[in-house]
Amino acid sequence: MKKTFLAILLLSGTAMLAQNSKTTRDRNQPSNDAPATVLQAFQRDNPNINNESWSQSNNQWRANYNDDHNRNVDVYYDRNGIKGDTHTAWDNKDVPLNIDGRVNSTYHANGNYKTVRIDRPNNTALYQIKIQNGGKDHIVYLDEQGKKRKYNDHH
Repeated sequence: MKKTFLAILLLSGTAMLAQNSKTTRDRNQPSNDAPATVLQAFQRDNPNINNESWSQSNNQWRANYNDDHNRNVDVYYDRNGIKGDTHTAWDNKDVPLNIDGRVNSTYHANGNYKTVRIDRPNNTALYQIKIQNGGKDHIVYLDEQGKKRKYNDHH
């Protein structure tokens, strides 16, 4: 009985290790795991980028890379290679003055915020503003004129 229990324990432990090993590999997939249509679309849109990493969620493929200004960029594609939103981290010094002024006056941010520019196909750009206030983050979306807008960030 002890030998049977030990054998079952050993086999289940081996199976669990093999499964964990596969999960780790899946999380660290090379870029060629995105479908060919997605990779081709990305390469067409970004011919000078070759350091991207890929992940998938919500039926979308996300390429993450640093652009030529060393800004973090996330660009989203559907499985057919149709480009969706592009999220680019911006330094506050690069944020348009009307947006910076609105954030600081309306939300009393005093420059204590992070900005992501969201470029959307067939729409105007938005700025995701994450205001850091006493340990809590408050997120607002502003258009290029500094007006508050709704945005369904499903990424």
